[in-house]
Amino acid sequence: MANISRRDLLKGLAVSAFAAATGRGAPWLGNEPLDFLVVGDSIIWGQGLEEKDKFYTLTADWLRSLGRDVHLKLKAHSGSSLKFHPEEAAAYRKIGRDETFYYKPEVNVGFPSTWKQLEDAAAEYRAAGNNRGADLIMLTGGITDITVRKVLDPFRDKDLLPPLIQKYCRDDMFDVIDLAATNNPNALIAVVGYFPMISPSTPSSKLLNHWLESMDVPDIFKPLLNNSLMRPLFFKRLKNKGIIRSRIWYNESNKYLAEAVNNLNAKYGKTRAVFIRSPITEDTTLETPGTLLFRMNNNGSVEDPLFLSRSADCNDALPKLKKETGIDYPVRLCEIAAVGHPNPAGSRAYAEVIKTALAPHFAGGHAS
Repeated sequence: MANISRRDLLKGLAVSAFAAATGRGAPWLGNEPLDFLVVGDSIIWGQGLEEKDKFYTLTADWLRSLGRDVHLKLKAHSGSSLKFHPEEAAAYRKIGRDETFYYKPEVNVGFPSTWKQLEDAAAEYRAAGNNRGADLIMLTGGITDITVRKVLDPFRDKDLLPPLIQKYCRDDMFDVIDLAATNNPNALIAVVGYFPMISPSTPSSKLLNHWLESMDVPDIFKPLLNNSLMRPLFFKRLKNKGIIRSRIWYNESNKYLAEAVNNLNAKYGKTRAVFIRSPITEDTTLETPGTLLFRMNNNGSVEDPLFLSRSADCNDALPKLKKETGIDYPVRLCEIAAVGHPNPAGSRAYAEVIKTALAPHFAGGHAS
């Protein structure tokens, strides 16, 4: 019998106890490849980031550092809704188009939905002879169903926002992760949270510039609206309302995503999913001095390395989509879509909290 240290023995007993308590095996102890499925919207996709900087890539690299061969299957893309919205589905049916019609993943359209991504992944696993599916699934979802514009809109009744967040971040998210659990019976599902969109530390001049760019206001009018005289007169109150709505989004989305995860675990009587809170706070959100998000340049471009290629793809795809189906996704919003998404430092921060959350399941409790 090989010599086993007391530390290794205790670690092994702890791993076994954890596996028994959760009903899961101990995948970090095996040698078989680990199937890692990534589905969802632009946050999990890593809008604007190069592949090496995306936090699913950093997570896969960490898993490989544990000695595992990781097979990554990527279905996420910018704009993905949790489910295929009925009005978009109807527009697609009219022209005989399937939900899986391909768009480049930086182009922020709602389809394929996260639901469809899971269905397609399950079919691909089965076709490859893998009937157990993924071992780890990671996703984000909920914001695209509401839209950032509606979350921050200072002219909307803030009391109408929590019910929307409940519908998508709890009810629809539960449906989606329940499908994930059914199609992938051995998988741990990591639901990753969102962050505050703006804060008091977001400069008013920068924030107003973002809003004007998102509405595609012509350049000639911007200095007339965004200056030291006009901002205090009409924008301060709107910004304060936006901050209140951002905080509602942050608090309620965290609450309801966690509830969706808890409800799934209660249904199965064991840990099938974990909720991972965002590491980005009001101190590091949009355009703050220490921001972990991509900034917008003064000329309306975005500092991410994919800005030019994404702009070309948006201008190629979205007018055709509107002409063919009537579905209208604004080109300008697509061009600047990386604004407010994690930059490389923000992605690394996400990867660190993900490692900490997954370590008990895939590394015997050790994230390093």
